[in-house]
Amino acid sequence: MGEKFKVFVYGTLKTGEPNYKVLSETDGEYRFISSGTTVEKFPLVVGTKYNIPFLLDDAGNGNNIEGEMYEVCEKKLKVLDELEAYPTLYDRKKVEIKLPSGTTETAFIYLLKSWRPDLLSTSSEMMTNYSSLGAHGRPYVDSENLTNENEMYEAM
Repeated sequence: MGEKFKVFVYGTLKTGEPNYKVLSETDGEYRFISSGTTVEKFPLVVGTKYNIPFLLDDAGNGNNIEGEMYEVCEKKLKVLDELEAYPTLYDRKKVEIKLPSGTTETAFIYLLKSWRPDLLSTSSEMMTNYSSLGAHGRPYVDSENLTNENEMYEAM
């Protein structure tokens, strides 16, 4: 696999979610490691008219976030960077993830760098675990259904 990177996913890239195919069906190698939870708290909300899950770069606020840790090759990391509009919209930072075994691992996570102040007031309540069909009642709008992909981020 060459150089390997650990990535923690919390939203549409998780198993069974709308963008899992980006992880599983694109160029590059990936391997599921474990479920886990961020050691730090972050705000996780669903927002904009496209119902995008956003993890805000505001450590200490919000909840410990549940997700999945993967090991990916450099080619797959570039695919994920493209999906997450890194480094334009999102930062990719290393954070500590607590695994069910009780051990802690470091992994990359994508965090929204900046947002309009009204994002929190117009989005869902803060969550610990994202599901596109969750109780928030805001199913994800796949970018393939958009006429202009840039409009997806206009409300951020």
